[in-house]
Amino acid sequence: MSIVRRLLLVVLLSLAVLGMAPLAHLPRPTQQVGFACDRQACRAVEPSVGVASVPFTEGAIDLTGDGVPETILREGETLRVLQDDVEIWRSDPAWRVVDVALGDPNDDGRYEILAALWKPDDTGVLTSHPFIIGYRGGAVKVIWGGSAVTHGIHEITLADVDDDGVEELIVLESAQPGDGPDVTERTLSVWDWHGWGFNLRWRSEPGRYRNLSLAEDDIIVVTVEK
Repeated sequence: MSIVRRLLLVVLLSLAVLGMAPLAHLPRPTQQVGFACDRQACRAVEPSVGVASVPFTEGAIDLTGDGVPETILREGETLRVLQDDVEIWRSDPAWRVVDVALGDPNDDGRYEILAALWKPDDTGVLTSHPFIIGYRGGAVKVIWGGSAVTHGIHEITLADVDDDGVEELIVLESAQPGDGPDVTERTLSVWDWHGWGFNLRWRSEPGRYRNLSLAEDDIIVVTVEK
């Protein structure tokens, strides 16, 4: 058998194997879904065309209030704060920081970092927490550490979705209580700061949601796997 015929046979066999692959291994079709919110709930709307979302890796915000923004970096599962290219804070090595939002999550008139992270409890089990990191007393530190949440947090953003002048917390979270950090069945939820924590305003039905982002007019946009 010639070399050309052998190569052709290999190609045909490869195509046959791929054709027999289980449908479960094929990519799921996806679509983008938008949500518009008022002060009570959210409703599905047509999202803006061309909305893109990438995991948070770098941003800048003025934590110290001196008019010069600090650089915020998420490198893998580590969070860092730099001032004039010098590191002034780094997250605990035990944390798995999965997402970050920059803004004023506690409505105190100062900019902070809101971090969604997983960390081990006293028994070593990973639990999900929202932490607020800010600049107080001359140093960057955790100024609010939320207790472990029932529905694990995977993606977050901050936006004034109801145009009331206060940023709301928008979360993609595990659909089932107790699920770990790698599940795909999730819900979308909106939360309000109440003075020392967040209150749930609205939660969607479960779906295969990912890629949380914002469109014009603070429309929430997620990608849904069908």
